[in-house]
Amino acid sequence: MNTSKRSVVPPAVSGARLPAGMYDADVVIVGFRCAGAPLAYALQRAGVKVLVVDKDPFFSDQPISTHAIQPFGMKMLDQIGLGDVVRELAPQNSAFRFQLEEEYIQMAIRGTEFDSRSPRRSKLDPALQSAALDAGVDGRERTAVTGLLRDGDRVSGVRLSNGDGGRPYEVRARVVVGADGRNSTVAKLVDAPTYLESVNNNGLYWSYFEETPVFREDPRYDWGACIHVEGDEARAVFQTDSNLLLMASGGRPEMIRKMRGDPESSLLDHLARGRLTGPLLEGSRMVAKPIGLLSMRFFMKQGTGPGWALAGDAGLHMDPTPGQGITDAFRDAAYLAEAIVDGSERAMALYWRQRDADSLGLYHFAGDMGSPEFNNPLNEMLFRRTRNSPAAMQRMTEMMDRRRRPIEMFPPLQMLSWLTRETLAGNLAPWRALPRTFRFGQMIERQQKILDRALATAEAGDLKPTLPIL
Repeated sequence: MNTSKRSVVPPAVSGARLPAGMYDADVVIVGFRCAGAPLAYALQRAGVKVLVVDKDPFFSDQPISTHAIQPFGMKMLDQIGLGDVVRELAPQNSAFRFQLEEEYIQMAIRGTEFDSRSPRRSKLDPALQSAALDAGVDGRERTAVTGLLRDGDRVSGVRLSNGDGGRPYEVRARVVVGADGRNSTVAKLVDAPTYLESVNNNGLYWSYFEETPVFREDPRYDWGACIHVEGDEARAVFQTDSNLLLMASGGRPEMIRKMRGDPESSLLDHLARGRLTGPLLEGSRMVAKPIGLLSMRFFMKQGTGPGWALAGDAGLHMDPTPGQGITDAFRDAAYLAEAIVDGSERAMALYWRQRDADSLGLYHFAGDMGSPEFNNPLNEMLFRRTRNSPAAMQRMTEMMDRRRRPIEMFPPLQMLSWLTRETLAGNLAPWRALPRTFRFGQMIERQQKILDRALATAEAGDLKPTLPIL
């Protein structure tokens, strides 16, 4: 289904309210960052009474995060009404580039209908929070959820405790939303089942560096955001705010463990070996201590239930290699706001089922890109052939804009034609990776049919929260 054609809460529904009841708020949102803040803003604009709480102080950094806002993410922000808030934070990426060894695919942004930015979370989160608070959202910082209220099997509110030593208290609400990250308290309290799970044992370190004239003037850097896989290592560069570049290095667990002893020198050494990152270090300076992650778990959880919903990483957490997390958080905020304003159980169920059907291919694509097996001759060929094919580049653009699924990127006849041309040119290496790619595609296709059936069942009116068996 083409999610980009869906609408989100428009100003025309301002004043709409959920059905009346004995509630302190229509919606309590737990977590006030990339999913929670835009969700609160959208609901407030629609006239929904919102309370948002966060265990951390407002206007603080969230350093354990990717930075890229992909074009679809900016589109979601524009629909919510926050696009210009983010445009003030960081320059536009001229293009978004994925590179594998010497081959690359590059999606042009500047001069097109698309937009992409990569602000630091220390800028992005406070800007989103300020916009929501200025719109009238009731926000409470340093406030943790300690339990849920229930009416039978339905969640009907939260128990809260603030960090200032105040007495615990209760807030009743028609809907409780967990937008509190991959270790979501709400997801744990509702015991949201996980039905898709994977692990990446690799890791990465990153920091911020002063932007140099090389980045601005050298034609090699005609993008703004790039993820580059070399051998069994990956490096990334994002042009962020304040004339800074985020540069990251990733690789196998043993490499990351060695970096722990001296992260600053190790990160500099690793970036210096990169064909794209090495030249950017000359004349630059690291301006923050490196941050590292080792071994990450990813999952897809039930997205809604009686009186509750999950948004962002709380319900769907993907491998960060292709930088989709913030964009997915904005998508969830837009579509969940629409469902909550609708107020029906059907709308809430469709939010969950649509999220799954739209995200499965991207989930597996992200996991594959973060795996050691991604760097193979077949993928190198696909990068090269795609770059030189206007039709394939159009499909790539549609995939980035969420109008096409990743599995639709390479039609079988197109793949066979390209492989035949490679064979006639004497390059047989791509065939070796074909069985793995074929099995990978079969697995995605099988799971996609299951999730599409679940979506169709919900659209037909069957709202039982049956978990897909993937």
